[in-house]
Amino acid sequence: MFSKKLYKVGFTLALGVAASMQVARAEYPDRPVKIIINAAAGGAADSTARVLANELSRRLGQPFVVENRPGAAGAIGLDAVAKAAPDGYVIGNNNLATFIVGALTAKHLPYDISRDFTPIAKLFTQPNLVGVTPSLKVNSIGELVAYAKAHPNEISFGSTGQGTSLHVLTELLRMNTGIEMTHVPYKSAPAAEADLAAGHIQLMISNFTSMEPQVKAGRIKALAITSPSRSPLLPNVPTVAQAGAPYLEMVTWGGIVGPKNMPPAIVKKLNTTINEILSDPNIKKQYENMGSAATPATVEEFSALIKADTAKWGDVIRRGHIKAD
Repeated sequence: MFSKKLYKVGFTLALGVAASMQVARAEYPDRPVKIIINAAAGGAADSTARVLANELSRRLGQPFVVENRPGAAGAIGLDAVAKAAPDGYVIGNNNLATFIVGALTAKHLPYDISRDFTPIAKLFTQPNLVGVTPSLKVNSIGELVAYAKAHPNEISFGSTGQGTSLHVLTELLRMNTGIEMTHVPYKSAPAAEADLAAGHIQLMISNFTSMEPQVKAGRIKALAITSPSRSPLLPNVPTVAQAGAPYLEMVTWGGIVGPKNMPPAIVKKLNTTINEILSDPNIKKQYENMGSAATPATVEEFSALIKADTAKWGDVIRRGHIKAD
C-alpha cells in the first residue's frame, strides 16, 4: 500500500516537472539572450545581427544582446557558441566564409561544423566585388586576365588571410585562367582595400559592404559582382557571368546557429520569429542599404544550404590544395 502511494506521488511529481518544463519552454525567452558575433563591429555580420537583435528584443520581450568575439578567422566566436548550454540563451552567427570555408581550410578546429551546432535561421545573402586599383589599366575581367598572362606575377592580390573565402575565390580565378599572381594576406578587408586604393596591391575580391563605398568614391575600380544579378547600389557593375567568368559566382550568406541538441520548440520559435522579422519591408530595406538581401528560410532549407556549400567549396579547396596558415 505504502509503495503504491509512493509510486502515485512520484508519478504526479514527474508529470508536474514535465508540465513545468513545457511551460518554461513555451515561455522562452524568460531572461536575456546573448548573440555571439564572430567578427568585429561594423561589418555585415555585426550590422545585420544588431538589426535582428533589436527586433527580437521587441517581439519576444527580452533583451537579445550582441557580443562581438572576433579572432582566429571566426573560430573563437563559433567555439563559444558550440560550448554553450543548449538552452537557447546563447546563440551566434555563422556564414559561408567562417563556418564553411574556414572549417574546410583549417588545420585544426575545436569543433565540428556538422556535429556541434544546431542550424536555426538564415538571415541574408551578400555578393562580393572584384576590384582593382585605378592605376591598373584594365576595365574588365577579360582585360585583367590578358594583362596577368602578359605580366606573370606582377599582379599582387589581397585577401583577408590564407585559406579564407576571399583567398579561395581569387584562387578559383587563377585555377580557371592559368594566370600567375602573388598573394598578399591581410588581417582585415578594410586594411587590404586601403592598400588596393593606394596601389600597393592591384587586385582584391572583397565583400560588398566594405568595398562598395570605396568604389563609389572612385578609390577602387569594380570589374564585376559575384552574384547572379546586379546590385541596385552599383547598377553599372556587371555580374561575373556577364563579365565572362561565371565560375566566380559566390553568394555569401549569413545565419544564426546554436549549440547542438537545442530543444526543437525553441529552434522553431526562433526560426519563425526571425523569418517574420526578415519579411518586414522596413527590415528588408535596412538590409538592402547594407548591401545585403534578407532571405528567410526554414530550418530544413538552411541545413540543406550548409550541406550543399560544404560539398561545393570543399571540392574547390581540395583541387586548389588550399590550407590556412
